[in-house]
Amino acid sequence: MKFKIFSLLLASGLILAACGNDDSDDKKDNKGAEKTEQKTQDDNKDDMDDSNNDKDSNDDQTSDDQNANKSTTNTVKWNDVKVFPEEAVKEAQNEAKGELKDLSFEKEAGDWSYKVELVDGSNENKVLINADDKSVANVENETEDDDDNDQTFKLSDVAKFEDVLKVAQDKAKGDLKEWSLSEDDGKLVYSIDLKEGNKDTTEFKIDAKSKEILEQEQD
Repeated sequence: MKFKIFSLLLASGLILAACGNDDSDDKKDNKGAEKTEQKTQDDNKDDMDDSNNDKDSNDDQTSDDQNANKSTTNTVKWNDVKVFPEEAVKEAQNEAKGELKDLSFEKEAGDWSYKVELVDGSNENKVLINADDKSVANVENETEDDDDNDQTFKLSDVAKFEDVLKVAQDKAKGDLKEWSLSEDDGKLVYSIDLKEGNKDTTEFKIDAKSKEILEQEQD
């Protein structure tokens, strides 16, 4: 009888030990699964952080490239200019009174712009017009001496700029760096600067009415 009881107790102990081992193994498996899941989540987070950092870096690089292109492109193809000189002058005269004294086209604060100088009696108004959208970028007013006899003119009195530009580009290759139209020794003259790549700038002075080349030199 005692032997039977001992056998039953021994068997029960073995069964309990086996259950305990199973529970321990289950806990180990669960802990291992939790660690694996946590590692996967951490890896995914790191990947997302790396992806966001790469995106931010690419965005910064794109912005830097755009700003660099905007600030370092010092020439322009005339066909790419959206606003004609006549439109710029008209917009300037809507903003300020006066007859046209001087007109120039150049890069100003990173944007291609027209600078229109108007004379109204003793007042001189300088209006900066954006060459992309005709917006007024700046207006300056100053008073001139009454003794100054500034020659004023209308664009309709001179040759169109694109025709004069063609005369210059027939003599020298290059895109437009800047140009102006003003009085020079009692004569209305277009001053045009052309530049091709890294080569020297070719400067022209051309009679605004006859389109005759008055000067040509490299700088």
